[in-house]
Amino acid sequence: AGSITETGATITWTTNEPSTSQVEYGTTVAYGSQTTLNPTLVTSHSVNLTGLQPWTTYHYRVKSTDASGNAGVSGDRTFQTDDNTPPVISGVDDSGTGDTGTTIIWTTSEPATSRVDYGLTTGYGQTAQNASLATSHSLPLTGLTPGTTYHYRARSTDEAGNERTTGDYTFQTTDTGAPT
Repeated sequence: AGSITETGATITWTTNEPSTSQVEYGTTVAYGSQTTLNPTLVTSHSVNLTGLQPWTTYHYRVKSTDASGNAGVSGDRTFQTDDNTPPVISGVDDSGTGDTGTTIIWTTSEPATSRVDYGLTTGYGQTAQNASLATSHSLPLTGLTPGTTYHYRARSTDEAGNERTTGDYTFQTTDTGAPT
């Protein structure tokens, strides 16, 4: 398997005599899909697989039949498609903001880590994070100063290492304490 992208790969092989070209493939050894048979008799074979899912392991085997009808089938092989697309972040919000804390929530289009950069300016300076992969994210921020405006941004990284960072958001902590 070569020329692997997010949605495709090229399977190449050679045979000891001119024969047809076909590939069976799928996410299990049951395969489930196969390419159209190329009846041209050749010894160097190349078949393109398209429409694959990103960051997915595929099983495949090649099939070739010579001019006399003798068929050969390879053993099972695998490859993994690429993932070059960062997760899409949506629904960013602060929830349950009080005098000294809040919770930042958001969702991602695929399982990803959770990280919030926050502080008194867009330089942030503080971070809360969770390395677990999830699509629903919730990070509590504690130890905040009452009656203060904070800046924050959400960041998520998928299993393939693709990271997405939001723009700047703000929230203000409440101030329910009486003066002393």
